[in-house]
Amino acid sequence: MAKWQEIKITLKREAVEAAYAVLEQEGIANLAVEDSLLLAEAEREGWGDYFPPKTPAEEVTISFYLPEGDFTAKLARIKKRLAGLEKFGLDAGEIKITKDYIYEKDWAEAWKNYFHPLRIGSILVQPSWIPPEKVKPGDTIVHLDPGMAFGSGTHPSTAMCLEFLQGLDLKGKTVWDVGTGSGILAIAAEKLGARVKAVDIDPVAVRVALENRKLNGLTFRAKQGSLKDLRGSPHVIAANIVADVIGPMLPDAFEKLQAKGFFIAAGIIKARDGEMTALAARAGFQLIERRLMGEWVGYLFQKGEACG
Repeated sequence: MAKWQEIKITLKREAVEAAYAVLEQEGIANLAVEDSLLLAEAEREGWGDYFPPKTPAEEVTISFYLPEGDFTAKLARIKKRLAGLEKFGLDAGEIKITKDYIYEKDWAEAWKNYFHPLRIGSILVQPSWIPPEKVKPGDTIVHLDPGMAFGSGTHPSTAMCLEFLQGLDLKGKTVWDVGTGSGILAIAAEKLGARVKAVDIDPVAVRVALENRKLNGLTFRAKQGSLKDLRGSPHVIAANIVADVIGPMLPDAFEKLQAKGFFIAAGIIKARDGEMTALAARAGFQLIERRLMGEWVGYLFQKGEACG
């Protein structure tokens, strides 16, 4: 039976952006973030009862999962690098790293502590075990059990992708969700009228996405793979991954998109903003919109009229 290590890092908010960069360099990409600023926003929407206890106002907790094994050296290296941020003028405060073990069979209950109803524009991300509340006319309800896959709407990158999707006319259009995770973007896109294909290199994510597809009564296809495994010419490609994956993907995305098609990119830390926009421009994309949420950046690019 699969056994996972749940790692939690708590530090001051001003050092969070640098912490994201450190973790990305250590090969850790799928993160859950507990930020009191996001909790306050959710409480204003009336969802406070569903959140875990707040962290102190100046602190943020970053959680991630590692497979069973000895990661003592990796965690020690991460803590040392975070402590070294002081020389760059960043106060991380007292860095706390905790580790716990969880069996995959227990995950079905454990992750529910961190997942709650969430409104993003007219999309209501709804845990399947909580009856829908505060539904407004015209809402798009996304029923979700993210399990061990990334993407519940609580992460700023996922939220920005959902906002970008809502801003496009998707009726009758083809959308590809690359790095689908829980399937949240694929589900939202199909409910907004699109024909959807979804891929992820992680077989666990594909399984979770298909389970969530069933929860929502949808028909999109999801399979293990990456952008290069998809055939056709979509109107929209959404990639909520990390900079090191999205950057090399841009030329292929440009070639596959229909003329004037859109590329939604997220999962980019603010420190790599300039690099990402430069790579997109080099591939031929025009920047339509750039959004910043906390320490994360999201982009809406369009395939230039003169190209393709």
